[in-house]
Amino acid sequence: MRVNLLAVLATISSIYYTAEGSTAAPSAAPTVAPSFAPTRTPTAAPTFVPTGVAPTSQPSSQPSSQPTKKPHSPTSQPSSNPSGQPTTVPSSAPSYKAESWGQITWDKRRHRQGGLCENHCSNHGTCENNNNCKCFTGLDGEPEWTGPDCSLRTCPKDFAWVGEVVNANDLHPWTECSNKGICDRTTGTCNCFPGYEGVACQRTVCPNNCNDRGTCWPEKLLASKAGRTYSEPWDAMKHVGCFCDAGYRGPACDLQECPSGSDPLDGYGNEAGRDCSGRGLCNYQEGTCACFSGFYGTRCQYQTTIF
Repeated sequence: MRVNLLAVLATISSIYYTAEGSTAAPSAAPTVAPSFAPTRTPTAAPTFVPTGVAPTSQPSSQPSSQPTKKPHSPTSQPSSNPSGQPTTVPSSAPSYKAESWGQITWDKRRHRQGGLCENHCSNHGTCENNNNCKCFTGLDGEPEWTGPDCSLRTCPKDFAWVGEVVNANDLHPWTECSNKGICDRTTGTCNCFPGYEGVACQRTVCPNNCNDRGTCWPEKLLASKAGRTYSEPWDAMKHVGCFCDAGYRGPACDLQECPSGSDPLDGYGNEAGRDCSGRGLCNYQEGTCACFSGFYGTRCQYQTTIF
């Protein structure tokens, strides 16, 4: 009985030591793999960060604060123009010089300031002494632009039909639109008054354009065709008239001439400019002769005894 009790105690002791775990290493590797995975996950995060391992991924969020240092100054030039005007006068501006206007000498800059011409002369002129604009001229030597800042166009010029008498023989000065039109400063063209035409309104208008029965010529050429000379007067190339086609006459070539010849009674006929041989009246609308009593024919060239 005592031997059995000792055996039981020995068995209990071996079971107790087996449950607490043996400190000796197993003598052989397991022969089979575990049949199931762990059923629980860790409940707390690690309490330390590895010190010898570099991160293997990029940050997932942006920094929460701004840099404390300012960036360096740019090394390139700005790509846009400054928004403000210079505060100083350029050193290369034209020098100021007092100039006279009539009987008054202005020695102040008046309304121009800053050492620059108004509106930079609109790129139509150069800035001269006293900060005045000198406008560009054309091939004919006449200014192409006018105004304080050369922003207005000039119009073609010719001798005026009438002007203010300043000196002797100055009734017809050289002026824009010949004083017979209004200059359009935007386009530089003349708007001529009725009865005048040309780029400078420098000539009159032929009545009704000669009714398409003649050509319009100035007085100088009309006189030349008539064997006369008219070249010295100021209006020799300004006043115009109609040179009618054969068979027509009148200021506008609107009259149809009648046939004419020598006077059958040896009087004045067509050589003196008489219609119907001097023996009848001309119907200028139809161009036919109404002969006087005792004469007949298309130009009244025959005499009859039948009355």
